[in-house]
Amino acid sequence: MEPSSERLEIPGFQLDRLIGEGGFGQVWHAHRLADGERVAIKVLHLELVRSIDALTRFARELDAIKRLQHPNVVAALDHGTLTDGRPYLVLEYIEGPSLREVIQERGVIPPVEMLALLGPLCDALAAAHEAGLVHRDVKASNVIVGRAGSVLRPVLLDFGLVKLTDDAGPGLTSSRSMLGTPAAMAPEQMRGEPVDARTDIYALGLLVFHMLTGHPAFGGAPGVVQSYRQFHGPRPRPSAKVDIDPAIDEPVARALAPDAALRFATALELLEALRAVIIPSGGSEVDVVAVYVEGSASDIATATAVVGELGFVIALAAPDSVLAVIPHHRADLEALRRALGALAPDTRIAIGRSTASVGPIVDGPALDVEGWAPHPLPAGMWVADDPNPTLEPK
Repeated sequence: MEPSSERLEIPGFQLDRLIGEGGFGQVWHAHRLADGERVAIKVLHLELVRSIDALTRFARELDAIKRLQHPNVVAALDHGTLTDGRPYLVLEYIEGPSLREVIQERGVIPPVEMLALLGPLCDALAAAHEAGLVHRDVKASNVIVGRAGSVLRPVLLDFGLVKLTDDAGPGLTSSRSMLGTPAAMAPEQMRGEPVDARTDIYALGLLVFHMLTGHPAFGGAPGVVQSYRQFHGPRPRPSAKVDIDPAIDEPVARALAPDAALRFATALELLEALRAVIIPSGGSEVDVVAVYVEGSASDIATATAVVGELGFVIALAAPDSVLAVIPHHRADLEALRRALGALAPDTRIAIGRSTASVGPIVDGPALDVEGWAPHPLPAGMWVADDPNPTLEPK
């Protein structure tokens, strides 16, 4: 039986509540006594203190996080060992739901918003691969969707299965024949073969499919059948599940190639291939609907979530304002106006037409709000006159 919170004491910290538990340990929400900082503390299960595998996982997770120090990787703040021999890791606490919870609540994530979540994760994995690390367990439940101000901050967790490609120490020899979560594993992991960066590329392909469709790519079948499909079946097509551009299917299929040699070589190559088909402007300016919101931090957080859900790309973000754009033909103005209409009456909202290049970085006339909206902007919602019936004045 696991120790209760009253008996579990970690010097310098006050443990508040259990926030997660798995086969290897527990995660507690806690406060650092010196300054009140909120943290997450991962503690190994007592019965595993004699397990070389379990101790190796803890040591590797700490080593991996220390190597990376990336804004989209959970940060390690401290570590130690309890008097009963259990190691623990003190990690930054990130407020927000897991990506799995977001998918369960939303059902599907539109392609442009999917890119906003995927981009930072690809950047984090690119840094990991450059540092000689293979995560081996990239999945929606291992991503927390936090925020840095009004900007989304997806953060990759759980480096306990990380492979250190330059490590000559003992390997992880779990009683299982393979390491990882079966539904998020590449074929080479299932076979117990060597892994490299392309193993994480496969997991990213599964994650993209999951975000776009709300369903696991090879789910809905018994484990043996699921494994057979991963090895031999046709590659799953997101456009067969949801109404999205079929051009998205190709980069997803390439990421999910059973033969690692046929996959993208890097996470950033996968990201760019998806961007090219989802936002195909290639840097040229296109007609866009632009929305600018200025108000309280809570209203800006709400507005940021709203425009993200509707497929807008964030162009500029600050604690008291946000500017977002979307190609005009993709805009759902009725849904936008309805959602933003719930903000506080003194919040300033402008919805108008402009042009911009919509890519990893938004640029162009749309960034000059005074060029397409009145100045000073009055409280409430202003909507531009537009001959196109999809953008009617309020």
